[in-house]
Amino acid sequence: MGIDRKEEYDRWQVSGLSIRPMKRLMDRFSPRLLLSLLVVQSVTGATADGLLQAAPPTVTGLSPPVVQVGKTAEITVRGTSLEKLQGLSTAGGSLETVSIKKTRVRIRVKPDAPTGTWDTWARTADGLANPRSLQLVAHPVVVADETPDTTATPVPLPGTVAARLDRAADRDRFQFNGRRNQWVSVTCRSSSLDGTVSPILTLTAPDGRELAHSPGHLAEPTMTHRLPADGQYQVSVVDRGFLHDDGSHYTLTIEPGPRLWTTRPTAVIAGKPHAVTLLGYDLPGGTARGTAGLVTLPLKPPKLSGQLPYSGSRWPDRRPVGVLGSGFPLKHPGIGGDSWISISSEPVLPEPTAPNETSAQAHSLQLPVRVCGTFERSADVDWYSFKATKGQQLEIVGWGERLGRSMQLEAIIHDATGKPLVTLKPPVAPKSIGFDFPFTTSDPHANWTSPADGRYGIVVRDLLGGSLYGPERAYQLVIRSPRKRFTVFAAIGDGKTSAGLSIPAAGSAKLQVVVLRLGGWKGPVTVTAEDLPAGVTAAPTTIAAGKPVAQLTLKAGPKTPPGLSLIRLSATGTIGKAKRERAVLPLARIPAPGPAVRVADGLLLAVTPVAPAKPKSKKKATKKTSPTKPQP
Repeated sequence: MGIDRKEEYDRWQVSGLSIRPMKRLMDRFSPRLLLSLLVVQSVTGATADGLLQAAPPTVTGLSPPVVQVGKTAEITVRGTSLEKLQGLSTAGGSLETVSIKKTRVRIRVKPDAPTGTWDTWARTADGLANPRSLQLVAHPVVVADETPDTTATPVPLPGTVAARLDRAADRDRFQFNGRRNQWVSVTCRSSSLDGTVSPILTLTAPDGRELAHSPGHLAEPTMTHRLPADGQYQVSVVDRGFLHDDGSHYTLTIEPGPRLWTTRPTAVIAGKPHAVTLLGYDLPGGTARGTAGLVTLPLKPPKLSGQLPYSGSRWPDRRPVGVLGSGFPLKHPGIGGDSWISISSEPVLPEPTAPNETSAQAHSLQLPVRVCGTFERSADVDWYSFKATKGQQLEIVGWGERLGRSMQLEAIIHDATGKPLVTLKPPVAPKSIGFDFPFTTSDPHANWTSPADGRYGIVVRDLLGGSLYGPERAYQLVIRSPRKRFTVFAAIGDGKTSAGLSIPAAGSAKLQVVVLRLGGWKGPVTVTAEDLPAGVTAAPTTIAAGKPVAQLTLKAGPKTPPGLSLIRLSATGTIGKAKRERAVLPLARIPAPGPAVRVADGLLLAVTPVAPAKPKSKKKATKKTSPTKPQP
């Protein structure tokens, strides 16, 4: 079918392209040819003056997304503009690049590399790509080939298998050898590896009986089960929606032995020793709790340890940016799994032992307080009461989703007669940032002003609690006077790019720094770059009072050597008479598949060589000759 020139001309006119030059081109060339040229321009980054700019490298996947610590492995890097690939790097320096063949990178994981999920950046001669998550494990890794749905891939115990769903409604099967009365935990990860699989797991006994089925609400389910007999067990993996795309990769980890499930309480006071009780399966020295197999194990304060978030290397997990709170993943030697522990500025109140399911049973609170509660029964609700004076302002915060739970908390304040006054709403991101800022959470977080002297009630419930309940359904409720504070994030470029932070010698690069102010504070914040490589400078920038965003510019001198550096940004602000300093948390924009904007493990800066100047065209000299005289 032919293309109508008038129709195409009108379409380009509406799209905002220059009309008169386009009309002249339309009159001379075919619309199909012009459309092809525009596509080429958008891909190559061609500018109006004819200069070509290299498109930034983009990584859409790492295969496999898991490697064993202390071993060598080959990883295929998928993406665009990767022709000049130079290697893979992490903020902690855990990887060494051994060799590169096109987009296949052979890496060696250092023996002392910490296990967990880490951002991994692809380095190219043209700059740094976006990160992708890479899982480091301490046991053998199996890379699964696609097999018929009825064929199971063997997995050692312990072991992790890297696999992908290759088509819609695909079902993968894996098998392992187990012993009678052996405790085994099976965990499937995809979203934390920037994948798109919503896994459902099924554990099958040697005789074909289904032993366990993972709940459908968990993004990355873990099943812990006591095996009934010696023999060969199977685990099947299927996507909850039977979907498939380029991001349908996942890992399946099967581990024997004790497993940590959660803790009581889920918070400790900053700077003070605090006893914590572990809840889990097969915990050595633990006490049985009910008939579900859970046991409790008290920990004495000296054994309580963990890593503060972003204490120098990484943010501990992939929760929403709206977390805005300190904490660490608690681990215990010889026990699999971990549990998030919040660091509280308020006194911590463990779950009340007396019933508090009605307003008449409301548990009286002394403010300030952080309540660590649990929804252990279907449709469970918890009531609390507190005193307030007229005009008193309180900051009330619920923590559920931001603790990594699949939870939708609701908190409603009532007066002394039981009349509901207000349903607390989630926080909102500041306006006028200019790019998509991933400040999203369903947890309630708001300031509330008491209308009169008296006692008030607050009821907390999980709107998903009709079917979801149990000892792991933990939440926190904080009630205090507003505490002035701030958190700062940094986005690369204009905040809309998925490229990593790169700067050419004799060039510059920009960062958008965004501040979230809480507790009614509106003061200015100054952001400073630290640990810059030699030859790179950055003048401090200030986010003005009441404003949400400012720009920080990095500049490289003409003789700055190429290289990769881990840099840090520090933010300072004065609250009252005290100067407060905070580490700036870097944001990473992850392109499809599995697009997301999240906090990265660190901020890497790649310095690239000076771009070669465009050679000037030389005109050939023409020899002047005298005209030939006509012959007589």
